[in-house]
Amino acid sequence: MNTLGVYGGTFNPIHHGHLALARGLRNTFALPEVRLIPTGEPPHRPPPQVPAAQRFAWVRDALAGEAGLIADDIELRRSGYSYTIDTLTQLQRERPDALLVWLIGADSLAQLPTWRDWRQLLELGHLVVAARPDTDLASLPAEIAVEFARRRLEAKPDALTKGKLSVLPSPLLPFSSTELRARLACGEDISAQSPVARAIMDSGLYRNHA
Repeated sequence: MNTLGVYGGTFNPIHHGHLALARGLRNTFALPEVRLIPTGEPPHRPPPQVPAAQRFAWVRDALAGEAGLIADDIELRRSGYSYTIDTLTQLQRERPDALLVWLIGADSLAQLPTWRDWRQLLELGHLVVAARPDTDLASLPAEIAVEFARRRLEAKPDALTKGKLSVLPSPLLPFSSTELRARLACGEDISAQSPVARAIMDSGLYRNHA
């Protein structure tokens, strides 16, 4: 089966947790390629204080030497809000023979009804939900819980099917992008948290911004 992994997010900034998820997606489903796609202009939150082009450059540099993990600027090349439905539709046009295997966090799954054309989104590929050990998937909103129950398949390569979903266990890391931004705002060292920490710190772009 021809497959294409898709992992979008603000990556504000990118850190080792993002790479762990991308590797987990690649390895669990035997994907030859996973595209990491920095959000251009997010529709559900204020725009990041760091320009999309810079966040993309850090993602690209962080993936150097990572087999099958590729930075994609597809959302930077479009104007206006970066809706997932538009991104997946464009990727499918570019790769009509590929099954899109797209990754979101469990927190995003709970908010999915607020996304544009969310039911159509579920039909565009195989959705993978990254769930940490402390995630309570039993408490999903009712309309998502129904879809989750009827679409769920085991997380393995031969289960990949358009319109279905799987849960990818993810590590409970002791930090997040939010925490990294807070530390950077105070001028603290994040060398242990990101593969491109030195470039992020030297940029000064997060100083005095939590």
